[in-house]
Amino acid sequence: MKRQLIWLVLICFLTVSCSQKEVFKGEYDRKGIITDIDTKENRVLIDDKKHGLIWIKLNEIDHYENFNLGQEVVVWVDGIISQTVPAQAKALHIESATPLPELVFENDGVPSTFSGFVTINQTRYKMQRGGFEWRKGNQVQQTDAASPLQIAEKFKAIDAVQNSRMSIEVEQEPTLYVYRWDAETESREREGYPIVVPAEKGRYIYEAITLWANGEVSFTFVIEVN
Repeated sequence: MKRQLIWLVLICFLTVSCSQKEVFKGEYDRKGIITDIDTKENRVLIDDKKHGLIWIKLNEIDHYENFNLGQEVVVWVDGIISQTVPAQAKALHIESATPLPELVFENDGVPSTFSGFVTINQTRYKMQRGGFEWRKGNQVQQTDAASPLQIAEKFKAIDAVQNSRMSIEVEQEPTLYVYRWDAETESREREGYPIVVPAEKGRYIYEAITLWANGEVSFTFVIEVN
């Protein structure tokens, strides 16, 4: 009798878990392009072609740094949608509408070298590679490299013109996030797109994080605005 009761409880638990998963993975509530990111409130503004603009408040797991301007996402809403202009809601879950690209490994091995470039004023410069991780089956290759601030100390700054645009190129077109580092506070802030050279004179440190479904690489470069 005791054994039957245990099995009954287990079956009920699995049934509830599966049903919850099916509800969660059911039809999403909103789908659209991220047109603005509110870093202070940890929320994104989504342009849904069917329903219009909506601010989506993110949770601690789905942080704004995980998303990009221009990225298409799908959202499962937690609770009601406030009928303000734009509308507002809290995300139960949010994810990219398209999966991360898959890095193609050549010669049956993980790449020992990998290059990235930044173009400023129609001139192409090589970025300094930092930490990376590659995953292929059960094989993992990773390194704990110097931080972007440490790399920047030895990086020869690139002369850049105020308000000019920068573009970044990395092999196999990964998902890309760009951050600007503050050496004094040792903190970073996400850059929007397009990436524009600051209007104020100074030395600026950037980190480009490139992501694939099976790996990621960090690159650093420094510009000098005179």
